Amino acid sequence: MTASSLNLPDDVALLVEQKNFDAVEDVWTRRMEEEPEDLAFFFSVASAVKKKGGGAASLSWLRFLADYEAERGDPDRRIAVLLEVARMSPTDPEIRGEIETALRERFARHPALAAVLTQFPLAGASDPAETGSRIARWLRFLPGGIYLMPGRGAGRVAELNPTLDVIRMEFPDAKLPLSLVNAEKNLQSLPPEHFLRRKLEDPEGTRALADRDPAEAVRRLLESFGRPMSLNEVKENLAGVVEETRWGSFWAAARRHPQLVASGTGKTASVSWSASAGEAEESVHRAFDEAPAVEKIEIARRQAKRSKDLARFFGDTLAAEARKSAGHGNAALAWELSQAAAKLQPGEPEAFGAEELLASRDLPDVLGQIRDYGAREKALDALRARRADWPDVFADRLFKEDDARVLSSLFAGLATLPDRYEELARRILRSPRQAPRAFLWLSDRLREEGKPAPPHLFFAILDGLRQEEFSNHRSKLKELFDPGGLAVSLVQSAGSEEEAREYLSALERAGGLEEHRRALVKEALLMRFPGLRAPAREYVYSTPEAIEARRQELAHLKQVELPANAEAMRIAKDHGDLSENFEYHAARQRHEYLSARIATLADELSRSRSLDPARIDPSEVRVGTRVVLREDGTGAERSVTILGPWDSKPEEAVYSYESEFAQALLGAKPGERVDAGGAGLEVVSIQPWR
Repeated sequence: MTASSLNLPDDVALLVEQKNFDAVEDVWTRRMEEEPEDLAFFFSVASAVKKKGGGAASLSWLRFLADYEAERGDPDRRIAVLLEVARMSPTDPEIRGEIETALRERFARHPALAAVLTQFPLAGASDPAETGSRIARWLRFLPGGIYLMPGRGAGRVAELNPTLDVIRMEFPDAKLPLSLVNAEKNLQSLPPEHFLRRKLEDPEGTRALADRDPAEAVRRLLESFGRPMSLNEVKENLAGVVEETRWGSFWAAARRHPQLVASGTGKTASVSWSASAGEAEESVHRAFDEAPAVEKIEIARRQAKRSKDLARFFGDTLAAEARKSAGHGNAALAWELSQAAAKLQPGEPEAFGAEELLASRDLPDVLGQIRDYGAREKALDALRARRADWPDVFADRLFKEDDARVLSSLFAGLATLPDRYEELARRILRSPRQAPRAFLWLSDRLREEGKPAPPHLFFAILDGLRQEEFSNHRSKLKELFDPGGLAVSLVQSAGSEEEAREYLSALERAGGLEEHRRALVKEALLMRFPGLRAPAREYVYSTPEAIEARRQELAHLKQVELPANAEAMRIAKDHGDLSENFEYHAARQRHEYLSARIATLADELSRSRSLDPARIDPSEVRVGTRVVLREDGTGAERSVTILGPWDSKPEEAVYSYESEFAQALLGAKPGERVDAGGAGLEVVSIQPWR
């Protein structure tokens, strides 16, 4: 290995290669006076000189450097240099004593000094550099010292136990043992003025500061870390200082300070502190200039209150961007920019007005591209005031809108057309997956206004828990099962025990619902209908002919099949050894099948209920009806019959009420549309099946 490979300056490397050690010593001495803290340079020179035969000289220079560091009052660098001497010359008779002396002086007041030196004795150490390094590493952690651990916050060292290789940390919410290696990786010593240290040592004083001056609390936190922080980091580090219930008001007060700058949105917003209000405004100005047009709107919304001049600049720029976007054919963005500019420039002409927006070739698509809900509401208001086809556009938007506030505007507009409103509401409640957010909006209104809900709504809510269309709204859907939610009121309004039992059965089968919510709705059902606590009998509805066929089958099994089988078993048994008697085992299996079939038929017949065409109500699709359906698009009509499972013949368009196809039709009325069998269908007419 050459001297140059040790990353030495070329001139020093050349002197080492030439073994001009006197010249190297001059460089060493000069460098000690100029840059004594550059230990890597000195260690590299010493190693290179030793390899060239100058071991004694390099050790002498290192000891000189150690003494110089001691004179400078830097005991940690002195120890580091002595450990390098030990690495280069582990058999040096004096180095162990020198290292121990330096450690005792450096950590004289350390309460664990004696224990650590006893655990790692230097006197007989075969590798004094490694032993001395380990001692120094342990002693850099101080019992009672306060350290920061990512993800945990600030905590105290409760115990140093080198025997067990454990450093025990105490955090406000937990106690945690760490090995020395883990402690070195994860613990950072906190200086006395650090905010998190003050939070741990003086929690009452820190809380009082946050109550008195929110902005100052944030400033001290940012100053302690010496860098901008995300809003989520700020909130996490202020946990225990600012209560969760007060966070909103605390942050609103803090961000009003002219030197605090919050850029971005949500928990990832960056929070920084500027040296002055002017510098803060300038940083906002720069961020606004560099941001894309969409982000400019958000920056202007959040920062315009800093000064009138800044607000005026924002308004002028947004108006110019609106005109530019309009020229590029982006009507949605032009409208958003123009609306944002109008808020900052009251009384000024709009850069992109309603007439221009409504002249867009594909207005429904343009409305969907307007991201800001306020701007979208303004566009809908303009549409309703200026175009006769507004009800169609509003109806189309209902099935695509995700913002509850905009949905309120849409439904409020359509409420002026009661027939249209009711038709759309029925359609959405019948098939929620077509408009999941509008379905939730309607569900909330039914609960708040106490209006009667269609019986099928409870099942529709349960279905939504597993439907992909509700994946972004699952938590909102589950809230309907909370105390006072719509699901609870629906089951409490069940008209009969039979209906309530259907609710209970569907509830118990539903997936994706937490047990505490399921239990809440179940208890509401049981309180309303105590009889549900008894085992349920599930009736089998069928035509009289199918029931009679089952009775004849049962009689045949009992009177013919079972006696014949018993005789076959008796004859086979007479053949001798049963272990290898195939005829006997076959007869025995046949007996088990017949017994099971007889038991099943007897149970089903005991629960069977005969359908009477004279008592079938054809006002909606139900068991025992024949339905004429018209397919969307083609207009083709077909007739289907809904009967019991014993009557099912799909090839003849007779479906069991338990089938998925029939379930989609049940409850539908003439004129209503349903999605069944993968197609959109209109119910044309309903009548009893015979």
